[in-house]
Amino acid sequence: MKIKTLLGSSLIGLCLSQPASALNIVLTNDDGWDTHNIKTLFTQLKSGGHDVVMAAPCIGQSGKGGAVEFLKAVNIDRSQIADNKACIGETDETLAYEDFSNGTPVMAALYGIDVLAQEKWSAAPDLLISGPNEGNNLGYLTNNSGTLGAANVAIARGIPAIAVSAHMDDENTEAMAKVVVDIVAELIANQKEGQALLPAFTGLNVNTPADSANHQGYVFSRVGWNSGNVDVQFVDDMSQDQTVMGYVAQGILAAGYAPDMATAMQIAQSQYAGKGGVSIADGGLVNDNNANSEGVLLEQGYVTISTIEANVQATSAKTALMELKLNGLIK
Repeated sequence: MKIKTLLGSSLIGLCLSQPASALNIVLTNDDGWDTHNIKTLFTQLKSGGHDVVMAAPCIGQSGKGGAVEFLKAVNIDRSQIADNKACIGETDETLAYEDFSNGTPVMAALYGIDVLAQEKWSAAPDLLISGPNEGNNLGYLTNNSGTLGAANVAIARGIPAIAVSAHMDDENTEAMAKVVVDIVAELIANQKEGQALLPAFTGLNVNTPADSANHQGYVFSRVGWNSGNVDVQFVDDMSQDQTVMGYVAQGILAAGYAPDMATAMQIAQSQYAGKGGVSIADGGLVNDNNANSEGVLLEQGYVTISTIEANVQATSAKTALMELKLNGLIK
């Protein structure tokens, strides 16, 4: 299979011997500002010479997509503003629902663009980076991703954006961050004077494999439908889903509420017994084995890079077909 690299040949040979030019970057995510992934990337981008501000949700907001809480006051934690970091959203989970305002990924990204960037640079950022997410965002599931939601709102504002998602099993935050830093450096190296980092209203969806330190290379992929062997489904008893209960149990164990994994699983199952909700399903609900789909290439160990736009306009061919089908109504 011939592997194409990003934007023709601009990402061939990410050796990057030359230093990167400095960019003004807003960094955000949907997992919260206290995660290892975003903190490591923040440090590496600054070490690369970039000027970075972080505006992220105060608590995890995975799966929120493009959600926004309109016309509702939202808490802003600026306790780390001296380090150019702020988080958005309420953290007191004892509050009544009507008094609790989430800092969704879109809201966090907008705070970075409209407030922090203006305070810091009196201008829009050169780039917004969302991630690295704790878990890949591939195929049709990108529509539900807060990581992509944050990137899309920047793209819609004419700001270049990169959404980055790491494999759930990869704990090498340094390697994940290096992937992002290298991609940014290569884009800068191919940037023409007076032009934006990416074409207008265009962003990138980047996913790193399970072993980002030993990936098979960078490939230019298509989003496609393949979600990387992970799908979502509604179940009427979440306690019977061993995969989801495993994630819950890991959190219980990490918090010190159980002495071992077996006990943590028992606690998790007792909490969710008989309760319905959305669960993670093994892949296969969507049939997409195209060799260029990011879900297929990621499984082979590549870092996948797909181009994205902040709209859901169908292709010209599908639009023309629908115009024919609705011709009797359209004037």
